[in-house]
Amino acid sequence: MKILIIGGSGFLGSHLARILYKKKHIVSVYDSKIRNRYNKIKFIKGNISNKKKLERAISGKDVVYNFAAVSDIEESIKKPIETLRTNFFHNARVLDICKKQKIKKFVFASTIYVHSSQGSFYRVSKQSSELFIEEFGKRFNLPYTIIRFGTVYGPGSSKENGLKKIIRNAIMNKSLMYSGSNKAKRRLIHVNDAVNASIQVIHKKYNYKNVLITGNKLIKISNLLNKLGKIFKIKKKPVYIYNPNRGHYDVTPYNYKPKKDLKLYVNSKFNLKNSIEEVKQEIANEK
Repeated sequence: MKILIIGGSGFLGSHLARILYKKKHIVSVYDSKIRNRYNKIKFIKGNISNKKKLERAISGKDVVYNFAAVSDIEESIKKPIETLRTNFFHNARVLDICKKQKIKKFVFASTIYVHSSQGSFYRVSKQSSELFIEEFGKRFNLPYTIIRFGTVYGPGSSKENGLKKIIRNAIMNKSLMYSGSNKAKRRLIHVNDAVNASIQVIHKKYNYKNVLITGNKLIKISNLLNKLGKIFKIKKKPVYIYNPNRGHYDVTPYNYKPKKDLKLYVNSKFNLKNSIEEVKQEIANEK
C-alpha cells in the first residue's frame, strides 16, 4: 500500500516509517524536520499548515497517518493557541483533504490523556480532534482509526520522554529523580511494539474504532527506580517531585468526568401562541 506519515520524522513516526518499509509498503514521510533517512522512503519537507503541499503529499495514497502534534504537556501549557492550531485545526484540514482525495484509511495518533482530567491543553486538543474525527468519519464515510498511546519508551525518544529523562539524570548526575509521586504507576510499552500495533489497525476490523495501545503490565515507578539504581549503581534514595499543576496524571488517567449542568428553569412571561403570531407576521413582512 501507499502510505503517508505526517509527522513521520518524530519518535513514533520514524519507527513506523522504518517498519512499514520493511513490510514492503511504499512509504512517504511529511515533516517540517527531516531526520533518520531510509533508502527508498520519500521525504517531503513541509509544515502541516501548508495546505497545497499537504494536498500533493496526500494525493494517490491509500493510508494517511497523522503523528504531527504539539505533544509535550508543558509546552502545551506555554503555547495553548499553537497547540490547538496544530493538534486540532490542521488535523481537521488533513481530514478534509483525505475526503477529497478518497483516502481508504485515516489513522490519528491520540493519547491516553483523553481519559484524564490532567494533560492540560494537550489533552483538550486531542479530545476535540477525536470528537471531530468521529463526526467527520460518520458524515463523509471516511474510514478512520484513533490510536491512543500509553507510556512509550525506546531509542529515538525526545529529551522530554519520561523514561529517557530519568536515565539521563542517572547518567549525568548519578541520582534518580521522578517528576511525580512515589505512588505513580505506568504501563510502559516499547516503541517497536507500539508501532507494530499501529500497523495492525490498518485492517478494516478497526475502522471507526478507538484503540488503546499500551503495555500489559502495570509497573510501579518506585520499583522501576530501584531497578535503575542497581543498573547504574546509585545508592542514594530516589527523589520524587510531585506538582499536579504540571499536567501529568499520577496513578491512573481514568478520572475525567464532564461537568454536570447547573439547570436554570425559566418561568416564561411570554405567551407561546402570541410569539408564534409574531414570527408569522415577521415572515409575512419579508415577502
